[in-house]
Amino acid sequence: MQTTTADTAVRQPPLWLLIAISAAAPLTMNGVLPATTAIMRELSTSYSTAQLVLTVYLAASMCSQIILGNLADTRGRRPVMIGALAVFGFGGLLCAVAPSIEALLAGRFIQGFGSSVCVFLPRTIMRDVHPKDKAASAIGYMVTAMMVAPLFGPALFGWITDVSSWRILYLLLATAGFVLSFLSYKYQQETLITSSQPTQSHWQSNKALLAEHEFIAYVLIMCGSVGVYFCYLAGAPYVAMELRNNTATVYGAWFSMVAIGYLTGNFAAGRYSVKYGTQKMIMLSIVPLIIGIMLFWVFSGMVHLIGLFLPMLFIAFSNGMCLPNLTSAAMSVRTDNAGGASGLLGTLQVGTAIVLTLIVSALLKNSALPLYTIITICGLVALAGLWLLLSSEKKLT
Repeated sequence: MQTTTADTAVRQPPLWLLIAISAAAPLTMNGVLPATTAIMRELSTSYSTAQLVLTVYLAASMCSQIILGNLADTRGRRPVMIGALAVFGFGGLLCAVAPSIEALLAGRFIQGFGSSVCVFLPRTIMRDVHPKDKAASAIGYMVTAMMVAPLFGPALFGWITDVSSWRILYLLLATAGFVLSFLSYKYQQETLITSSQPTQSHWQSNKALLAEHEFIAYVLIMCGSVGVYFCYLAGAPYVAMELRNNTATVYGAWFSMVAIGYLTGNFAAGRYSVKYGTQKMIMLSIVPLIIGIMLFWVFSGMVHLIGLFLPMLFIAFSNGMCLPNLTSAAMSVRTDNAGGASGLLGTLQVGTAIVLTLIVSALLKNSALPLYTIITICGLVALAGLWLLLSSEKKLT
């Protein structure tokens, strides 16, 4: 079933709403990280345990994306979005009043389960109403706009932690979840076309996707590229605040460099994806990724935080440029299962991130070198995915 331009204009939800929903995802994941050491002290736990606020969040997101991604293909984008955002708000409330680390992690799981729709569903909606290259461009511009929140969020949340309490952070996120759920109920229109719903079962759809060499290549590139990012999220707060004695406010301020890199990469994706195509943009994005990994080793002996954040600027640029194109390309492998592809891609990505964050938190002691080593391994995985993608293209030609 083909849709006309007029149909698309009617079905597309307001762009400002998709941007706001997308902005909640990185803010919920990254914004609370400057509070890790404050949580550690107030709830009398170790850093590796307090760091589980990231790992548990990722675990919830992994479970949620594969379930809600397929549910969005069968029940519709709108009801899944509204319900999940309400769950996101409820989880934030539980975190805000948590009396122990166990209660905090339980609330964080619920928060992560609900907020996962902020990651994949706005992009799926964009793919519903645009062709592949145009969708990558639209996703790039959408993420560029929404990166205003994480650009200032970690710095603001770090300052709130230093002058008040980390509990305020979760209260703010809870409020955002409930407000976004109401706005989705009021303004979001359904974009799922009835005839495009998958005829295969949940597991059959995933099995079919994983049988595609092209999809596997996208998975490897994404897991490797984003793996670098999640390793950094898990280890950078410890390196900056525990090993190098910086405050949460200072860490949050420096983290804006990461947001700037991602913002610039998203702008590049929005500006050039239609012109050059998704495949070429994915290949080009690997270059700054490798540069960033090399810079980590060049600056490995530097105490100043520029040595920790400048390499990540390049890697964040690579992620910002690569991910919109990877997402759009992966959802185009089997267009009848776009939501499922987006959910499965996110699930595999987050599953990798969970393993990496646990490894990083376990190995980080008195040196940042374990962090740089794992980051390098992730870069090699991304290169393996690129090789598989290029090999698949040669076979097709």
